[in-house]
Amino acid sequence: METITQLEKVPYLSKTALANYLGKNPNTLRNWLSYWEKEGSLVRIKRGFYVFQGYLDKKDNALYYPRFLATKMIEPSYLSMEFVLQDYQMLTDVVYNYSVVTTKKTNSITNQLGTFNYQSISDELFSGFSTESYGAMNWFIASKAKALFDYMYFNQNKFSEFTKSELQSLRLNLKIMKASDWTEYEKYLKKTPPKMQKKMKGIYKLMKKYANQ
Repeated sequence: METITQLEKVPYLSKTALANYLGKNPNTLRNWLSYWEKEGSLVRIKRGFYVFQGYLDKKDNALYYPRFLATKMIEPSYLSMEFVLQDYQMLTDVVYNYSVVTTKKTNSITNQLGTFNYQSISDELFSGFSTESYGAMNWFIASKAKALFDYMYFNQNKFSEFTKSELQSLRLNLKIMKASDWTEYEKYLKKTPPKMQKKMKGIYKLMKKYANQ
C-alpha cells in the first residue's frame, strides 16, 4: 500500500494523523490499527500514538528512536540524570531505563521500546540542555553538569549527614567533571528554590571535596 510506505517515513503518528492519512471512519480505522498491531507492522507508543515497524527497521533508527521518543511523549522534556550520566561514564551502574526531566507532572511510560521515567522540575530549572538529532528525529539532552545537578536534585533525600559513604552510595565517577562543568553546575545551584538551597549546597561541597579522590 503506497500510503503505508509514506507513513513508514514518519517517526511519530497520532491516531488523528492516521485517520487523516487514511481517510477512514472511526470503526474502519480501529480495525486497521488492530490488524497492523497484531501482524507486528505497527507499534503502539502510548495511548493514541504509533510508529510503523518499517521506520524502526531502517538503519540506526532503532538505536536513536527511544531518545527522540523520550522527549516527544511528554513535552516539554529533556533526557537527563542516570541516562545521561551513563553516556558520560559517570555512573558505574548499568541503566536500562530512560530518565527524563519535564515541567509536567511526574510520570512513567512503558512500551516495547523501554521504560521512560519523567521527573517534574520548576520552570526556573528547566534549562541546561541542547538539541541532538539523527535524520528526521530531534531530541533534547542535558549537559554533563545539568545531568549531575538533576540527579542530585532528585536524590536529596539520600543525604542527611553529608558523609563520604552517602555520596559513594550513588556510585558516581566524579573525576570526569572538569572545572568548567563545576562552574556550570553552580549556575543551576543558584536557581534552586530557597528551601532546598542549604541541602543542595551541602551536596555540592561534598562532591567537590571527594571528586578527585
